[in-house]
Amino acid sequence: MGRDGIPFKEEDLIASAVEALKILGDARAIAVLVTGKCTMQLWDSDYGIDSWHLFISLPVHLFYAISEDERKSTEGSIEEVMRPFFSSTPCDSLASVMLSPLVVEAQDGWREEALRFVKGEGVTNQGRVRSDNIASKQHQGLLFRSKAEITLFSALTRAKLAVAPLPVFVRIGKAYNRLEPDFVVVFKGLTFVVEVDGDTFHRELPAEADKRLVPLTYEGVEVRRIRAADLESDESADQVVRDLVDFMTKRKESR
Repeated sequence: MGRDGIPFKEEDLIASAVEALKILGDARAIAVLVTGKCTMQLWDSDYGIDSWHLFISLPVHLFYAISEDERKSTEGSIEEVMRPFFSSTPCDSLASVMLSPLVVEAQDGWREEALRFVKGEGVTNQGRVRSDNIASKQHQGLLFRSKAEITLFSALTRAKLAVAPLPVFVRIGKAYNRLEPDFVVVFKGLTFVVEVDGDTFHRELPAEADKRLVPLTYEGVEVRRIRAADLESDESADQVVRDLVDFMTKRKESR
């Protein structure tokens, strides 16, 4: 039993729902639950059955990174996996799931920062392209999709490599293509794409990712794939980056 008569502790319910969403591979819904501020509220009581609403307040950048249709779809996905948990509490039911932007305390200097934005300072497309797998984590003023990405980024910067996380590329031809690799690394005049595979937020199959990156590989950019399991600590990430530097050095020498 949770607070104020809620049939479950909110954290327990959210964690259980995330496990269900992992099975379904719904990274966007997982990001929403993990990043949002979740609150259960009693909405109605009729014939001895309490109806509950789950309100999820998202950071503003995350809420507006997805369209209204995508928000409705995500609400439905979360509601669909949560509702069966209420079967064990016949006197309670889940009425709906609702997303909203989170109101936060105004920070000192927010007006000056807004004026800098109006002037074009700090404007970025980074982390905005793939609304089916939104970048929900922030680190050093940049967006990332997972802890593994942040760990790898830190290792790349420790190695003093030139790296762009989640950059947006646009190519206009017969079709309009927008793509967003996990990382682009520039090394001694060569350009490499580094992709993270194999965790909750990177469930895309390698073949699907390779197809997505075709506009870059056609231009001679090489793709290196790194397992999220190899990025569980700073030490393991540093080894991954050392291996990457060795690979890039050999590529440079062979040119």
